[in-house]
Amino acid sequence: MHIRTIIRKISVLCLCMTFSYVSAQRYEAEHGDFYSVRMASDQGGYSADGYVEFLSYDESSVGISVTVPADGLYSVVLRVLAVPGQAVSSRVKVECDESTYVCSQRLPPLGQFGNVQVNAPVQLIKGSHVFYITGLGGKWMLDYIELNSVSGGQVSKINFSPLVTAHPSKEAQSLYAYLCSMRGKGILSGQQIYSRTPEIKAIADITGEYPAVLGIDFIDYSPSRVAFGTHGSTTQEALKCWESGGIVSACWHWNAPAGLINKNEPDKHWYDGFRTTATTFDFVKGLDDHGSEEYKLMLRDIDVIAGQLKILQKAGVPVLWRPLHEASGGWFWWGAKGKDNYIRLYKLVFDRLQNYHKLNNLIWVWNGQNPEWYPGDEYADIVSYDVYPDKREYSAHTDKLSLLQSCTEHPKLLAFSENGTLPDIEKLAAECAPWSYFCTWDGEFAVNKQGKYSGTYTDEETFKRYYADDYVITRGELPDFRNK
Repeated sequence: MHIRTIIRKISVLCLCMTFSYVSAQRYEAEHGDFYSVRMASDQGGYSADGYVEFLSYDESSVGISVTVPADGLYSVVLRVLAVPGQAVSSRVKVECDESTYVCSQRLPPLGQFGNVQVNAPVQLIKGSHVFYITGLGGKWMLDYIELNSVSGGQVSKINFSPLVTAHPSKEAQSLYAYLCSMRGKGILSGQQIYSRTPEIKAIADITGEYPAVLGIDFIDYSPSRVAFGTHGSTTQEALKCWESGGIVSACWHWNAPAGLINKNEPDKHWYDGFRTTATTFDFVKGLDDHGSEEYKLMLRDIDVIAGQLKILQKAGVPVLWRPLHEASGGWFWWGAKGKDNYIRLYKLVFDRLQNYHKLNNLIWVWNGQNPEWYPGDEYADIVSYDVYPDKREYSAHTDKLSLLQSCTEHPKLLAFSENGTLPDIEKLAAECAPWSYFCTWDGEFAVNKQGKYSGTYTDEETFKRYYADDYVITRGELPDFRNK
């Protein structure tokens, strides 16, 4: 067992300590400094003199001065009223002293004032501080904030929701529990492949390690590609990875079920069928009319992929499952008809796999890239972002952290489900950033035409240094999820 693994096991034990809240201090929002917000008293149920109303545009905020009696860890409670039925969901960002990012999250549409606990506590020193509560969208009201001193240690315990899959397999539960326990303790290394594994060998050749996560794509199982002669092989690669002690992540560049333009023009070939530019397929017609050919074809395609997922389920393989990714960009057909239709399609995929096929090995990874496209906490276990910075531009992507956390009402795991250049692992480690894994995309992002490590996006020395960093978890450091 790696010494790094032993240290992490000790850290996980510390993480599982139980905390209690021993005191509370309340600070009224109307006593703060206003930035594009207004004081109001139209709604009933507030305390003291009134509340602060956040308007529907971004970045309005209030600065609230607080004084804490002692050094320690503090939870933050917001007493808010988020208006039901708003076209834009209400979201909030919490910062402290203009330099400490605390958390972002979606506010539940309560319809009356109620308490919402911020998803992450903050470490404060004795004395005065200013909390900045910033609106990220939607109309909502803030009555006050409340600080609660947390006893029991310096590490926060996050209570994650159970898996959204009904009756999940023991392997899926084991993997999910591990990912939850490792929040802020390390980031799993990952690598995407297409249909073979030169990337994995190239990584092992220069680092002596294998990535913890193997990313696969079910693209070539799409029936409209099979009709042109493709033959998917990534399910077999996933089985090999699992038997070797790795974790499987799967996406699906869904070639449109029909309506392929197939012209000899850029982004219009049959093999570009997942692109908006390459198909005339109208999935909204299918969603609106369950007797339509479009609906039948969508179910046919989903069922084909379900067959591959069932092969993995039978072998006991849990899957970090990321369907309908990058939707809000509009470059894929499933995102070309707006967020409401995308969410309807996402829920169709979820329902078909969950309730019709009874798949129990899936950990659902949502990757719409925009909080307004989020289907809801009951449809995702992990929220993720695909990052492609410039070549050799290493970043901690704190803005993406805030964006993803603002998607959900309750804490969810976070991931870089795709990346070109690697994130700045050293900064992530210094900040104990709660990213579960990264997954470098295939081809030029990892290897050259000779199948050797390319260094084009992440230079070789940086790559080797990152893979050797204590914060990066490789395959050899994973527990055995198969025997738990």
